[in-house]
Amino acid sequence: MHCAKKCGLFLLVVFVFTVAGSVLGLGYVRDWLSVSDRPQKADAILVLGGSFTRPFQAADLYRQGFARKIYVSAVMRDEPLRLLDEAGIPYPREEDVVREVLLKKSVPAGAIEILGKDLISTAQEAQAARAVFAGRAPRLLVVTSPYHLRRARMIFTDALPAADIRVIATSYEPFPSSWWKDQNAARNVLLELAKITFYQLGGRY
Repeated sequence: MHCAKKCGLFLLVVFVFTVAGSVLGLGYVRDWLSVSDRPQKADAILVLGGSFTRPFQAADLYRQGFARKIYVSAVMRDEPLRLLDEAGIPYPREEDVVREVLLKKSVPAGAIEILGKDLISTAQEAQAARAVFAGRAPRLLVVTSPYHLRRARMIFTDALPAADIRVIATSYEPFPSSWWKDQNAARNVLLELAKITFYQLGGRY
C-alpha cells in the first residue's frame, strides 16, 4: 500500500477511535480491547511474553484442568540485558522466570515447554505456535494481558486458521475502567491502538 494511503488510513482509525471515545465514552475503548473468551478444555495453554502476571493465570487454568501442557514464549532479550550477558553479569531470561512461576504454582516441570526462540512480537509467537502444531487443528488457550486480547486474537486466528483459539485475560493484571487516569494503562491502550492499526495495514514483525 502506498505510504500516503497508509498514513491516511492510520489517521482515519485514530479519528474513529477519538469519536467513539467522545461519543460512547472512553470506557468503550477499554471494553473493545479487553473482551476475554471463556476457557474450555484445550490441547495446550500458551503464555505470551511481556508480563509476569500471565503465568499466574496459566497456572490457574492448568490446575483447573483445562489443559495438560503449557508453552512459554522465549522472547528476545532487550538491548540492556544483552549488555549484561556480554559482561558476564547473570540476569534471568524472561522464560526462565515464567517457568519458575509455573513451578511455584504447582505446574509440573514435564508439563512446561518453551515456545520459539528470540521472539520479538505477537506475530512471531503465533508463527512459532503454527510450527509446533503444523498439520493439526489444536484447541489453544492463549493467555495475555487484558489490553492485548483483541490484537492477540486477530494475530493467532490469522496464523492458525484451523485452530480453536480462546484468548484469556490474566486476572492478575488490572485494567482500570478510567484507564486514561492511569499512566501505565493509558500507555498500554495507546500503544495497542497503534499496533492494531499497524497490523491491519499489513505490518508483520
